[in-house]
Amino acid sequence: MLPFDGEPLYCQFMSVFVVVNPQAGSGRTGRRWPDIAKRIADQIGPFDHALTTGNGEASHLARQAIAGGATLVIAVGGDGTISETVNGFTDAMGTVNATCAFAAISEGTGADFARNPAPEGCSNDPVAAIASGQRRRIDLGRVTYTDDAGQRDSRLFINIASMGLSGAVDRQVNADRVTGILPGKLVFYLATLRALMRHENQTVRLTIDDTEPFLVDLTMAAIANGQYFGGGMRIAPQARLDSGLFEIIVLSCGSRLSLIKDLTQVYRGAHMNHRMIIARKGRRIVAEVMAPGNGKVPLDIDGESPGYLKAEFAILPGALLLQQ
Repeated sequence: MLPFDGEPLYCQFMSVFVVVNPQAGSGRTGRRWPDIAKRIADQIGPFDHALTTGNGEASHLARQAIAGGATLVIAVGGDGTISETVNGFTDAMGTVNATCAFAAISEGTGADFARNPAPEGCSNDPVAAIASGQRRRIDLGRVTYTDDAGQRDSRLFINIASMGLSGAVDRQVNADRVTGILPGKLVFYLATLRALMRHENQTVRLTIDDTEPFLVDLTMAAIANGQYFGGGMRIAPQARLDSGLFEIIVLSCGSRLSLIKDLTQVYRGAHMNHRMIIARKGRRIVAEVMAPGNGKVPLDIDGESPGYLKAEFAILPGALLLQQ
């Protein structure tokens, strides 16, 4: 296991490096890691690895592994671990490494990134898919936002960034103690119902590319590179990881009762013609609250909620080399 002291550690690594979050899935990943490690060794070959012990560590470990010569970095954990590891592909200037490949073995509560459609013929077994050596370039998103301390910050996302109700759901899920007992989809569904009971819409101004800004009575908006979030909700059924465009799905207005009644439509991706849905495409989105004194609008970035609006979202076409 590699040390983590917050400082770069430049040393020689094997070509394959695995970042493991043993706490993902309420500890399930740690329990399964010996079996996963054996399968990686048998099907992919020798590798180095490290177990994370805290927030942000996956990024640091991935960055130092790439600096040390790794040509494939595999994240083993939940959507947050996958996202953190991808953020380790950037250098000090924020440039994404173009030559090291990334892969993921999803073991978390939500498992939303893993639900995105894979290329035809790709194995459903993530280890076997990685072992196939097939690679393709996918897009990433970059979001600049206000963190919990009120400072401006920036990070990448690989799947979906969103705002409003979804950010509150993330905070609810991360605060819950039942994630090791209930299935991931049920955990997110119950957290959504609880967050919805407390949710108050905010007026948000959205600007998409160079079009005229428009105001929405915001319940939730998703800036989607991938299709799924919230433990299996197919919020953006037309999204593709390599399209070069975000799918922008805005849920506006609506009573709590109607939202609860229609929530199951989202799991099937059958909500796109709903009267409360606004759908757009774009490469750059700016979102800002028009009356900040009425409350903050929380963000969801790949299943984590690190801050609030104001936020700017930009797509990075073909930025990441994905092996699957």
